[in-house]
Amino acid sequence: MPQDSSAPNDENQTPAGRADDAPRERPIDEPLLVEDVLLLLFQPSSGNERNSMTMQMVGKTYRFDMGWLKVRFTFDSPSQGRFVVEEGGGLTPNGHAETVALDLKEIRDGVYLNSWTEGSGATVTHVEDFTNATLYSNVTVDGTLYNFVGTITEVADAVVVDHTVTGSSQAEDNIKIVLTAMRELFGEKDLTALDRYWAEPYVQHSPQMPDGLATLRAAVPTLAGFSWEPQRIAAQGDLVFTHSIVHGWAPGPVVIVDIFRLENGRIVEHWDVVQDLTPPESTTSGHPIV
Repeated sequence: MPQDSSAPNDENQTPAGRADDAPRERPIDEPLLVEDVLLLLFQPSSGNERNSMTMQMVGKTYRFDMGWLKVRFTFDSPSQGRFVVEEGGGLTPNGHAETVALDLKEIRDGVYLNSWTEGSGATVTHVEDFTNATLYSNVTVDGTLYNFVGTITEVADAVVVDHTVTGSSQAEDNIKIVLTAMRELFGEKDLTALDRYWAEPYVQHSPQMPDGLATLRAAVPTLAGFSWEPQRIAAQGDLVFTHSIVHGWAPGPVVIVDIFRLENGRIVEHWDVVQDLTPPESTTSGHPIV
């Protein structure tokens, strides 16, 4: 991760370097090194066997919360991922986004060793315990090693569909089309999705974009660290409404209400309303805006 001015010296991270091979006794709140975690993982079971599970991470996004460092990570494939820094805590700039090549190995059901090297030269090594939603992280920036222990939370595409408004199968079909279209075009950067799910003449009401699909076709490949996270969705007749958190469209994260109109299974018209993602502590009511 590109280094920002100076990283805070917080109890959730400690620059470290050790030569011994076995985990030493330490205070309960002191972060474990990845080496310690690996030794613990391979110790004989105490008899409390975990239920076997198969992690299907590809296509999913997770929030890695390590205290003052918070990162949203998407597994595009077993060998590629992308992240957006939500809070860099001085270690890396907020909003920094990057796609990285992964060295991902399954240690046991639900537990993975994941490592990558970033464009800045920073190296990251994770033990990601999805079974217990726990993350052990070593991050090296400019020769300094930072250790973190944090939590893993899946950023689910939480979808709330109001069938009482529509009462029709067309609305449900349209929702599936929009979700698939947006995932393939913006998530997978597959420009052929425009040919499958959109149609000309395409009417665009977004104030900074012209009509037609040419602008989308040109813009999508240039989007770095883009993610579209629908929080709720509804449909009425030929319209689909989504309320989403979006990263990579503006300098910071934004909340977008999109309205899509479909004809014959294709998106032919679009409206949107965009606002900055404001944290709950900055709203008058104290409520989140999504």
